[in-house]
Amino acid sequence: MTLNQIVDTYITYFDKVKWILIGCLAVLLVILLVHLIVSGKKRKSEGTSAVSEKPAKSQYMDNGRFRIEIGNVQGTGEREEQQDAFAFSPSSKWKDKGFLAVLCDGMGGLDSGAAISNKLVSDIIAEFPYSFEKLKDGWILDALSNEIFQNYAGRGGTTLIITYLKDDKMWFASVGDSDLLLLRNGRIYAMNTRQEYGNTLLMRAAEGAVSVDQALLNSDAAALTEFMGAKHTNPDYSIVPWQVMDNDVYLLCSDGISDTLSFEEIREAMTHDPSECAELLEKAIIQKSRRYQDNYTAIIFAVHKIGGNS
Repeated sequence: MTLNQIVDTYITYFDKVKWILIGCLAVLLVILLVHLIVSGKKRKSEGTSAVSEKPAKSQYMDNGRFRIEIGNVQGTGEREEQQDAFAFSPSSKWKDKGFLAVLCDGMGGLDSGAAISNKLVSDIIAEFPYSFEKLKDGWILDALSNEIFQNYAGRGGTTLIITYLKDDKMWFASVGDSDLLLLRNGRIYAMNTRQEYGNTLLMRAAEGAVSVDQALLNSDAAALTEFMGAKHTNPDYSIVPWQVMDNDVYLLCSDGISDTLSFEEIREAMTHDPSECAELLEKAIIQKSRRYQDNYTAIIFAVHKIGGNS
C-alpha cells in the first residue's frame, strides 16, 4: 500500500468516527431536552400552597354542633407563577373562635399579583379571631383594598373569597370572580355573584337597556368590575349569616377551576368527601389539558351535624 493510500484510509476512518460522535451528541441533546420539558411540566402541575395552613387528608374540626371535614388543592396550571393564595384560621382556635377560610387569586394582567394575594391572605388571617358583628357590612375590605391601592397605585390587585363559620351560622364576602359554591341535598348553588362586566350587562338587560345577546356576547364580559386593589371596592357579602345544614358541602375556588370545569363536573366531585373532591377536581383539570390553563385553587369543607346522619 502506498503512502497516499494509507493517508486516504485514515482520513476516511476519522470522517466516520467524526460523524458517529456528532450523532451521539445529537441523541444526548435530544434526551436532555425531553428531560427538561417533562421536569418542567411536573413542576407546573405540583403548584405551591402559598401561605396556607394546609391540612392533611381527612382533617376534622368539631365545634360542638358540627364535625367539619376539610380538603384543599392547588396547582400552577400552565402559568409560570402561582398567583393564588389561601389559608385557614389556626386549628387551635376552630372550636372556640370559629373557622375562617380565605382564598385570593392575584390578577395576572396587573403588577405583583402573587405578592398582593399572599399579603392579603396573611393580613386577614393575622386579624383572627372575628365575630359576626365585626364582619357585617363587608367588614374592612374597602380599607384593605385602599391600602393595596396606595402601595400599587391601582396597577396591582387580587380577587377575594372569605367564609366564616361559627356554631351553626355561616358568613361570606367576595370581591371579583372567585366563587363560593354550596352542595345541599344533591343540588349545587352559587352563593356569591361574580363581579364581572357581563353580569352588569345582564342586569341592564333585565331592565331593557340592552339585549341579552349584547350582554352575553360582549367582548369585555369577563372583565372585573371590582377587585381588591381599587381605591374603593364594594364586596358582595352576607347581610346576615345563614343557617348551616347537616351534610352541607362548601367550595371556595379561583376561576382556574370554575372556568375550566362545568357546574355538573364540580357538583359530581363535591358528592365525595373533601379530600377526594380535591383530587377529582385536579384530575378533571389535568384531563382537560387546556392551553394556557390558569392557576387553580380550591378549599372544600363538609359539615356534618354531631349525632345526625353523615
